[in-house]
Amino acid sequence: MKEHHHHSHHDHNDHHHHHHNIKGSKNILIAFALNFSFSIIEFIGGYLTNSMAIYADALHDLGDSSALLMAYFLEKFSKKSADEVYTYGYRRFSVLSALINAMILLIGSLFVIKESVERLLSPEPVNNEGMLYLAILGVIVNGIAAYRLSKDEGINQRMVMLHLLEDILGWVAVLIVSVVLFFKPWFILDSILSILISLLVLRGVYFGLKKVVSILMQAFPKGVNSQKVTQELLKIDGVLGIHYIQGWSMDEESHSLTFHVSVSEDMKVRELDEMKLKIKAKLYDLSVKNSVIEFEGRHHDCSEHTKL
Repeated sequence: MKEHHHHSHHDHNDHHHHHHNIKGSKNILIAFALNFSFSIIEFIGGYLTNSMAIYADALHDLGDSSALLMAYFLEKFSKKSADEVYTYGYRRFSVLSALINAMILLIGSLFVIKESVERLLSPEPVNNEGMLYLAILGVIVNGIAAYRLSKDEGINQRMVMLHLLEDILGWVAVLIVSVVLFFKPWFILDSILSILISLLVLRGVYFGLKKVVSILMQAFPKGVNSQKVTQELLKIDGVLGIHYIQGWSMDEESHSLTFHVSVSEDMKVRELDEMKLKIKAKLYDLSVKNSVIEFEGRHHDCSEHTKL
């Protein structure tokens, strides 16, 4: 019922797009519920089977399920428009939640690695039968989640899909180890596997943190090429120079630029407004959604020699 009510606020053009998003979020939510409840089962399973590899995979799944939950809330929450407190809107919250997620995974992985290294030195027996059942369940659960999400488009869904496929591979590895353990008591395999899975988690954490830090430190947007922006804007009639380009990203998909445009001094405000529309349209094509432009007459342009 709630979904239907949601549409009534939107005009018809938006209707189809919006509906698709809700379906997308629903699949994300189902994938989250599957993954999260399953990672709880795994933590218990890891304890009962005494297997570090299961723990490592549990962590992997937990990370993915919290990423799924963020992807879901991100679609909902970040659409909240700007208000007096957050004048730029709420999109940055996704960056914040990515940071928290990375921290949880970082601490968890280091714990698993520490335990596994201790076990390498003195291997402990694990219950391989329990491992086998959990691994089969793991492949099935992640398979269902990945299959559901494979129907959705969108960068978020694509990312999540890759994560789930990575999880499936993790479970296939656990499956193989548990089968080997039926024949040979090489318990050391469990520790080796858990270290490998943890390294996979840490690799994800590293790339995630790199992105988050560059966004929070206001790095120039990766998706924007300032030379190209300058070249394109100089093609517009009446634009004499572009300088002081500064840019930052709200999140991975929305970028903002501020810069100065020099124009001839006798331009009228109406002409400037027309020019501004042209500039904004060009920027939109170059994936810059927000821009603040300052116009100045030619004789102000003392920075001609520092032109970007």
